[in-house]
Amino acid sequence: MLGCGEIETAIGVEGYYTRTRGIGGIIKKQPEDFLVSEILEGGLDAQDLWLKDPLPIEPTRYTLWILRKRDMETVSAIAELAQTVGTKPSKAKICGIKDRRAVTFQYVALPVAKFAEDRGHHVSKGWEAWRIGFIDELNSSRLVANRFDITIRTTDAESSLLTQFKEDVQDSGVPNFFGYQRFGLLRPITHLVGRLIVKGDLRGAVDTFLGFTTEFEPEPVRTARGTFSETGDYGEALKNFPPSLTYERRVLRHLSRLPGDYSGALRSLPLRIRRLFVDAYSSHIFNKALSITLRDGLRLDEPRIGDLFVRIDRHYRPYGRPLQVTSANIEEVGVRVRRGEVAIVLPTPGYLSWIPSGPRGGALKYVLDEEGVSPRSFRTRLLPEASSTGMYRAIQLRPLRLEIEKLQDSSVRLYLTLPPSSYATSLLRELMKRRCALAYIGKEHCYA
Repeated sequence: MLGCGEIETAIGVEGYYTRTRGIGGIIKKQPEDFLVSEILEGGLDAQDLWLKDPLPIEPTRYTLWILRKRDMETVSAIAELAQTVGTKPSKAKICGIKDRRAVTFQYVALPVAKFAEDRGHHVSKGWEAWRIGFIDELNSSRLVANRFDITIRTTDAESSLLTQFKEDVQDSGVPNFFGYQRFGLLRPITHLVGRLIVKGDLRGAVDTFLGFTTEFEPEPVRTARGTFSETGDYGEALKNFPPSLTYERRVLRHLSRLPGDYSGALRSLPLRIRRLFVDAYSSHIFNKALSITLRDGLRLDEPRIGDLFVRIDRHYRPYGRPLQVTSANIEEVGVRVRRGEVAIVLPTPGYLSWIPSGPRGGALKYVLDEEGVSPRSFRTRLLPEASSTGMYRAIQLRPLRLEIEKLQDSSVRLYLTLPPSSYATSLLRELMKRRCALAYIGKEHCYA
């Protein structure tokens, strides 16, 4: 069982970078305390466009929707929307997965042929969607930022401390860790399943997905998972697992029909989730390597010989091939990092990854060796569609906008705009510095 003080270590996140005292508090006490809105190229803010007249765009490959969801997983909401309008969930295009316990506004593209007669507005429990126009393509490259409006409740904040924190973050940023959402906070499981897929143990991956539990899950769920772990009986588990465990029950139904078909059982899950498992394992390795470099005293804005760096655009999005820091360019790279023109990167490992040399590359190699894998391992032979090529991720997170307001009821409100694929919780944990990770998903009770 994981205690709440162990969750961060379990996902590879250790230590803090900023030196200000933590303000404590709790986020997501209610979903409205954590509002997220996607911003596409051209400054199209999903929340600003909500309920407005459709964009004057000529019909093209996809219809463009804004999905507003509250306290609901992205994959489930997208699947329900797609099914409501009569298309396959796999046909839906999105920019990324958003927080569950939050109010989020995000774009969804669905095939245009399905909507000649569709009224363009659908409402269900937990989500609502409006069709706002058309788009030729939608993916993460079209996303320029995510805008957040976040309330932290029951803090111990002083105005001077908030000012100092803002200055420190704007000056040197915070570590660009993958956040809790990538792994699951109440049950950090995705990287554990991914590790077993990468190592070719599909039965282990299935059994971990079904049986791994924490003290934070409801008692009936813990009991059902515990019984399965003891017996390994898929048919009996199907009787015991609550209906709320939709994906687990898909896997159990498949294995009840076709015992031993573990690849088929995993393929009963949406492709996005299969890929998420492997990507989460790669993210876990990145987090551990970044934690080691911070523990060893390496600063986020100081390049070392052997590091990799990339150019970044005005939205702090990397572009182009990574280049290597050498003795000839290290001073220039340092200046350009501090100006926000380039970013030092570490790979999230994949079968096309270039592992850097120098101390940061050494930390990554150490974690890979400790895990007993190499970049080639991420070409997953038994589940090839989940393979990961890897990517290069900036080690420093600098907000595009950061405003912090102290409210009269001991709450703090943040207006925050972040580059794509970065996590607000990576900044919030530096401000709050809570040992109890449950505070980041609205849980007041602390087990540690």
